[in-house]
Order: sequence, then C-alpha cells, then structure tokens
Amino acid sequence: MYSQPTPFNSLKTILNVALNGNKDHIDAICHRMGINPNDLYNRVCQAMEYGTGYLTTQPLAEQARTIVLRRLDHQQSAQIEDVADELGLSVRSLQRRLQAEDVTFREIIDYARRDIALRLIRTNQHNINEIASVMGYDEPSSFRRAFKKWTGHNPKAYQLTAG
Repeated sequence: MYSQPTPFNSLKTILNVALNGNKDHIDAICHRMGINPNDLYNRVCQAMEYGTGYLTTQPLAEQARTIVLRRLDHQQSAQIEDVADELGLSVRSLQRRLQAEDVTFREIIDYARRDIALRLIRTNQHNINEIASVMGYDEPSSFRRAFKKWTGHNPKAYQLTAG
C-alpha cells in the first residue's frame, strides 16, 4: 500500500500543511495517497539534511568540517560564528561539543584549508600565489609554511610531482 511514488505537487501540499502544523491533515493526505506518514517524514528529514550538506548522525566535528569546506569552496566566511549559526548552536556550545570530540575549530579550519589547497594544487590550473590568496593567506610565505607543515613538501615541488 505504501510503495507508490509521490508526485511533486503532492509533496508541496504536504510540506505546506506541515509548515502550518496540521498533523491530522498531513496524515489524511498521506492516507489518501497511500503514503506512510512516518516514511514521508523520515525522507523529508533526510532530504533536508542532505541539502545542508551534513547528517545529524555524523559527529559534530564532521558536520562543522563539511560546512567549513562548503563555505571556503564558495569563498564565504568560515568563522566559528558562521558555522555555529548554521548548526543552530552558540559559539560556546560548538566549542564545548568539539572539545568533547577532542577537536578544535582551528584544527577543522586547518584541515579544510589543507584539503582545498591539495585539490587546487593537483589541478595545476593555479599558481602558488593564487592558491595562497584563495585560501585566505595574506602572504604566500605563510601559505608555503602551512603547506610544508601539512605535507612535508613545499607547494611547488608537490605541484610538480602531483601533476
């Protein structure tokens, strides 16, 4: 009974009703359409989590890392306040929960920068100064030091061997 596909307009109707808080109405619509309301609820929650780029079942550090990577990829601010806001937490709560996972926000930023820098270097489409700028480093020398700390190699040598 509950295996029929759901038309998009019907989902819009259900979501509109859900946003208005009328659970009985949602149940009635689902029943008429042959949809299990609990399955629908779970699928909508999964879709919403997927759309934000993280799943609440992931450790908080992973959720924060996903947000930081996405924000940096789109050249947006990835300050702790931005990430805490997106997670629906205060900055202090985010810090406490990360500490419980033995991670600091600074480490999350560093790992995200490293991942993006490695990806950009492997493409061979950008010079080191461009990558340093995109990564938010004021000076290319600061980026070079960070890169050497991450990989044990200077960025140019790494780029030559990665390409």
